Amino acid sequence: MAELKVEIPNELEILVKVMGKEELNEIVSKALREKSTEALLFKYADKVLKNSEMTDKLALKLGDELKERVAKRHGLM
Repeated sequence: MAELKVEIPNELEILVKVMGKEELNEIVSKALREKSTEALLFKYADKVLKNSEMTDKLALKLGDELKERVAKRHGLM
């Protein structure tokens, strides 16, 4: 596992005192995993959609059709 040094803002220093370094390390690691995964997914989506010819109008139409089909399947219409 790689090590990363993180500076804690003054207003959050109380976390180190209250939680301890190990628990805080776990929280920061989890947050970093979640945010980096999200960032990678958006980056990948941008690459995939870069050459897409789908318009906003078509995307909204397909979304409406999907919602309608789901509603019918679940007896909501």
